[in-house]
Amino acid sequence: MMKRPVITKLWWALALGMGPLAAHADPVPDPVAPPSAAETVATPPRAPEFALEGTSGQTRRLRDYQGRVVILIYEDRDSNQQNNDLKRELADRARSQDLTHDVAVVPVANLSSYSFWPAAGFARDAVIDIAHQQGMEILIDWSNTMAGSYRFRRSTSYVMVLGRDGRVLFRHAGALPLRARMQFFSVIGEAVAQPG
Repeated sequence: MMKRPVITKLWWALALGMGPLAAHADPVPDPVAPPSAAETVATPPRAPEFALEGTSGQTRRLRDYQGRVVILIYEDRDSNQQNNDLKRELADRARSQDLTHDVAVVPVANLSSYSFWPAAGFARDAVIDIAHQQGMEILIDWSNTMAGSYRFRRSTSYVMVLGRDGRVLFRHAGALPLRARMQFFSVIGEAVAQPG
C-alpha cells in the first residue's frame, strides 16, 4: 500500500498564528537564481551545500539527494500558507504517480524563531509529529544558515527545483501563481526525463 501523499499538511499546519500572506517578488540579487532568458549561461549555478537536522535525528546534506531531482520548499511560521495550492497539487500528483526514485521532496522548516528553551523542544516535537503523520522527513533550519546561504528572506515561502546534479533549475519567492506553477511542473518533468 502506498504511503499517504507527502505534501499535504506538513509543518506549515502548525497553528502558530499563521495566515495567508501576499506573494513577494525576490528583490535581492541572488547568486543561486537561474539565469534569465536574456542571459546566456552554459549551465545553471549549483545550489549551496547545506547541513540540517532532520526529523529522523540525522543530519542531511544536499549531496545526500544527488542523482534525484530535488523539490525544495522552504518556509517559516509566517510563510507556511503561501503555497498551499502548490502543495495540494503536488499531493494530487504524488497520488497518481510514484516518482520517489527520481524525485526527492525536501521540506525545510525555519524554526530559528523557536531556537530557545523551552520553545525549541515544543517546536521540534510538533514538526516530528507532522513528519510521522506524513511519512516523510522534514529538515529544520535552527539558525538561518540555509536562509543565509540561499538568500531567503523572512516571511517568504521559497520553492526551488534542483537538477540531479544540484543545479538550480527553478526558484520562486512567495506564492506561485498559476503560470509559475505550470512552469514549475514543466521544469520537473524535463529534469526527470534527463538521464540520471
